[in-house]
Amino acid sequence: MVKNKKGGSSHKKMARKNVAPKGGYANRKVRVPKEEGEIIARVTAISGGGHAVIQCTDGKTRTLVIRGKFRGRNKRDNTIKNGCFVLAALRSVTMGEVVNPKKKEKADILMVYPDSSKKELLKKPEVYALLDESSKKELGEDDVFEFSNQILDTTQEDVKSNKTTKEDLFKKEEVEFDWDDI
Repeated sequence: MVKNKKGGSSHKKMARKNVAPKGGYANRKVRVPKEEGEIIARVTAISGGGHAVIQCTDGKTRTLVIRGKFRGRNKRDNTIKNGCFVLAALRSVTMGEVVNPKKKEKADILMVYPDSSKKELLKKPEVYALLDESSKKELGEDDVFEFSNQILDTTQEDVKSNKTTKEDLFKKEEVEFDWDDI
């Protein structure tokens, strides 16, 4: 057995069962909401005390309750930060959830999406709508089409041009050129 030269208990958190593989989880299939009450959300603020504020794909802002699996020793691959995407489970009234009208609804975290699956998530239009304007500019993908109910005026106005400047700019001596000499 190899001797622990480092000391302390840091060897425990680097055990193989607690560390992601070297290649990461790039080849894993992205989990999407498949049951009723599951929703994809984007973290907008960390409140502290095991809570965060999320913006859900249905347009509502909710309070995310971060359970122990995502807070303790093995949170290296489950780090929750501003702007990351999470899969959340909505708390329902049938489960005994008391919703105070002054407070936000609560949701429980199920999964933190890694950065490698962000591109695949953003292919969904409802998830892409969660991004703020600065994040959309970073991606470099602006909306190609903009739909509106306005009728555009397609008439052209007469543009007055200053002929003296055009003549001065393009004034050349005319030299006769014979195409047969070539």
